[in-house]
Amino acid sequence: MKWRILIVLLTLTLITAGCTEKSQESENIKVAQDLEDVQGTQERSNSNTGVIIDSIIFSRTGALVTLKEEANIAKVKVSSANDLIESINIGKTEKEIFATFDWEPETQYEFEVITDEGATSALKVYAPGKPALKEEYTIELEDVTPGPIEKTSANIKGVTRISSDSKHLAIGTNGGSLKLIELATGKKVWEKQLVKGIADARIADIEFSEDGKRLIVGEESPDAIIYCFDLNGTEIWKFGAGTDLGSDLGHMPSMKKVKLDSKGNTYVAASRGCGYIGEKYKYLSRIYSFDPEGNMRWKFPESELMDSGVAWIDTTPDGKYSVFGTSCFTKADKWKDGTVHVLDGNTGKENWEYSIPPLEPFFDYTAIWYSTQITPDGEKLITMTSDGRAFLFDNSRIVETGVPEVKWQENISTPIIVSGVPIYGSANYAYIIDNTLIFSIGSTFSRDKNKNAPIEHPSGNTLFAYDTEGNLLWKWRLEGYAGECAQNDRYLVIPMAQNLVTKDRNVHGIYVFDVSKSGGSSSKLVQTYNTKGITVSADISPDGKYIAALEAPARLDDGTMLGKYRVHILT
Repeated sequence: MKWRILIVLLTLTLITAGCTEKSQESENIKVAQDLEDVQGTQERSNSNTGVIIDSIIFSRTGALVTLKEEANIAKVKVSSANDLIESINIGKTEKEIFATFDWEPETQYEFEVITDEGATSALKVYAPGKPALKEEYTIELEDVTPGPIEKTSANIKGVTRISSDSKHLAIGTNGGSLKLIELATGKKVWEKQLVKGIADARIADIEFSEDGKRLIVGEESPDAIIYCFDLNGTEIWKFGAGTDLGSDLGHMPSMKKVKLDSKGNTYVAASRGCGYIGEKYKYLSRIYSFDPEGNMRWKFPESELMDSGVAWIDTTPDGKYSVFGTSCFTKADKWKDGTVHVLDGNTGKENWEYSIPPLEPFFDYTAIWYSTQITPDGEKLITMTSDGRAFLFDNSRIVETGVPEVKWQENISTPIIVSGVPIYGSANYAYIIDNTLIFSIGSTFSRDKNKNAPIEHPSGNTLFAYDTEGNLLWKWRLEGYAGECAQNDRYLVIPMAQNLVTKDRNVHGIYVFDVSKSGGSSSKLVQTYNTKGITVSADISPDGKYIAALEAPARLDDGTMLGKYRVHILT
């Protein structure tokens, strides 16, 4: 009888253990399915005969497959619901393989690795809600003396630009150094000190040619030189605008913005702030165009300088149109401030212009800084005045009719009066991504020089996205000061410094928007990366794999220094 009792008890114990095990297994599956935003939710099915897959990390443009050890990999396949999505031929020894494909959040994918010997390993994973952002390495830059964080004009500056083939990164520093970096490895190809021994002289802008084989670099310096280098660092040509624009160490000319067309022609906006002469702040500026060998194609104006500033230029890829806007802190005498100019990109002759009147009674002048953009097909043009007005022009119709007129206007951040003080959100930059028109509003300022803004403007430090008919698609509160954004045909990358009103320093870093995603701004904001210092420049590779973010140190009121002068390479 005792043995019978023991057998019954043992049987019950085994049955209970089995039930517990099955219950635990079910719970594990449920937990795995509930982990929406965690990388590496994995159902392991690695083969004993193949190389073991260690992890899968999803990024913006695909997924990184990491193996336990190096192996001779023949092929990697990606499937979902038994459908083959991507098959990649490798044919070499690797430990990491990047699979490029468009993935859907919270969807299960199977990754299969096939060795040269025919052994296979597979791993099923659930894609996260949003992609991960990984720092690959950093590039330390020169020692600098940071200015006060509250004064944006005194911030340490720098330029980052990734080549059109996504192979190289060019860095232009505050001290005038130019570096060419092999993007995948971080290896320095070469470095040149272009500006030497001149305080406040720096690299102002950089652009690569469409084939990625040439580098165009513009200075802010007494000579205001624009250079063309090949990838070996050999100088192909150069031109200095300092002779035209004049210079002194307090008011140096600058190659403000550089653009290239698909034929390799260069377009550059050269400008100099000359300071106050009497009661008026004076500017001098000119637009230049060069062929691939550095020969002057044309200059605008042909026989004189504009007495308005030009801080930006845009050009259609075919070079048919080149566009810019003028700016000033006071009314210009001849070349009107706040004027949109559309040039024939081949000849430099003006197709049309449109002068935007001042926003009275708050302003007696109009300024267009960094916002004049034209669609790649040349049909539409946008701009924004510093007082917070956004405009769209139908360039094709204007060229056809000869009558410049505004298609639509939106008063995004124009002045409002709070406690008797007129405040406005300053217009920063404008961008066009796949017919989405994005306007970036910056810090809040008071129009009363004797009073600070009591609150932040409701539209201050905010992105506004419209369609070409003027309908608001989405908007996003930046919470900080956005610098010049980077973009490709899908992503918008925003470098962020502190909000000058709230002084929130937790916002420093970059913010990545996927404009192609449906829904509002919260769904389009796919990634963030925070830095201790302010982030003043960023770029994204055309293939979307790499982001370069330039961090600059800043000084607080108590003398504390935040951050370092360096570039973060992110994937």
